[in-house]
Order: sequence, then structure tokens, then C-alpha cells
Amino acid sequence: MSSRLKVDTTGITTPWAIPIPLNILPTKTERMLQILSNILATRSFQNTIIAVILINAAILGLMTSHTLAPSTIETLEWLDHLCLVVFCVELLMKLLVYRTGFFSDGWNIFDFVVVGIALVPSTGALSVLRAMRVLRLMRLVSSMPSMRRVISGMFRSMPGVTSVAGVLLVIFYVSAIMAIGFFRELDPEKFGDLGSTFFTLFQLMTTEGWPTIARDIMKTMPYAWVFFVPFIILTTFTTLNLVVGIIVNGMEEAKEESAREEMVAQGYHISEESNEVRIAMIRNDVKNISEDLEKLESALTRLMQIRTELRSATTPSVES
Repeated sequence: MSSRLKVDTTGITTPWAIPIPLNILPTKTERMLQILSNILATRSFQNTIIAVILINAAILGLMTSHTLAPSTIETLEWLDHLCLVVFCVELLMKLLVYRTGFFSDGWNIFDFVVVGIALVPSTGALSVLRAMRVLRLMRLVSSMPSMRRVISGMFRSMPGVTSVAGVLLVIFYVSAIMAIGFFRELDPEKFGDLGSTFFTLFQLMTTEGWPTIARDIMKTMPYAWVFFVPFIILTTFTTLNLVVGIIVNGMEEAKEESAREEMVAQGYHISEESNEVRIAMIRNDVKNISEDLEKLESALTRLMQIRTELRSATTPSVES
């Protein structure tokens, strides 16, 4: 084979005339998109966006003051527009890198809508949108993974919370009808109809002023506590605690899902089994390892015995 450089018409110049198609080399556009993708993935860029969001929050808070000089307000308006430019540049970078995949992520859609509202002219009938520019501060949720996990956990828990809300509605409806039958004549203002009774029961559930409501009824009906106390225990200390537990469980699932995605991105294979199945698998692996160690220990003990026997057998021959 000749050592001279040879040129293949389908590719680039190589010492061995190996065809390398030019279309596999990154173009300027692809290199630029790769650079933008690397920038978006850096922690420093994400921290910069978070810092801009916090600065924008401080600016919007200062702009609510009526004691500022006109020049100061103008400077704050200019800084607010500068923050908006930064957000627009970030979204443009994401659109260029992710293209149609940009809208497959709910957080990207949220950022797009929030920044888009700020770009709508706030004049005339749309002047109400000026107050909605504070929604840009909600981008802090989408920029911080820990906050995203909280929101994801809340959405994951919605089916369970809906079921608990249905049970709570049934309890409220049954209790309202019972309360109207018991207390309508004693306190028609609070228990006169279904609407006012629902409001009173909601006040009891929040434990806001419930002793006053109960004592007013108990002046005439001393055993009215038999209705109020079980209702408060059932709604406040049982049903609402179920809601809290469901939300916490949803947040744990969201945290586990986030950790699974990170490990998959690093090349680790994560199974979809439940925690109980994984724990059982780990216990089985530990049991197998223990058995293997016991076998290894027995083999080592046997080898030590054989070594001792060999030394005993060879010692007399050496002395003779």
C-alpha cells in the first residue's frame, strides 16, 4: 500500500484512501447548536438565570413603591426590560436547540407562556397584563429542580387527593343535613339552610372559632358536642391528614423518578419494580452472598488443614 496521500472523491484526504463522507462532519450550524446545548446544560448558566429571576423580583417589588423619584422608576423599568431580554434570549436558545421537542416539556411551555404574556403590549384593554408580568417570578419554580419535584409531586397526588375530596364532600353533605335537623331552630343564621350550614361546617373543619359556635348551641342543647367533636376529628385530624400523606407520597415518587432519570442519563439501568420488590431482590442477593462466603470460608479452612498436614508429612523427611 502506498504511503502517499490519496484523495477519495467521496470524502476527505486520508493517508490510506479510506472514504470518509463529508456529510458526517458537523456543519457550522450543528457546531453552533452543540455549543448552545452545552451552554444550556452548564450549572453556571442555570445559576445566572436564577439570579436574573431574583433580581427581577426585587425590581418589581421596588416598582410598587409610590415614593420613588421618576428617574428611579425609569431606571427600574429599563432594568425590568433588560431582564425580559435575558429571558427571551434563553427561550430562543432552547427553541434553536430543542426545536419541536421544546414543546414536549411542560416546564418549557410554562416558561414560554409566562414570557409571552410579558411581551404583549399592556395598553388599552390589555393593560391588565401589566400586573401579570409578576408571573415571570414563577419561572423560579421551573429553574430549580427541587421546586419542580414539589410541583410534580403535587400533580402526581391529584388522583388520591380527588378521592379524599370526594369522601370529604360526602361527609360534609351528610353532616350538613344532620346539622340542619338538629340546630336550625337554635341558630338559623348558621344552620338555616344548606349553604350557610356548609360554610359553618367548613369553619368548624378549620377549627376557626369552633368553640364559640359549639358553646352557643350547647347553652340550649348541652349534648351538642356529640355532633361537633366527632365531625372535627373526622374531617380535620383524619381526612386532611390523609391528603397531606398522599401529597408527601407523591413528592417521594417524584423524587425517586427524578433520581431514576438522572441515573439512566448516566448509563445505569434502573428497573421499574416497586420498592418492596427491589428490597426483596436485595435481601435475596445478600442471602446468596452470605452462602457464597460460608462456602469460601469452608474451602479456606479445608485448605489450611491440607497445608498443615503437608507440613507435618514433610518435616520428618527433612530432618532425616
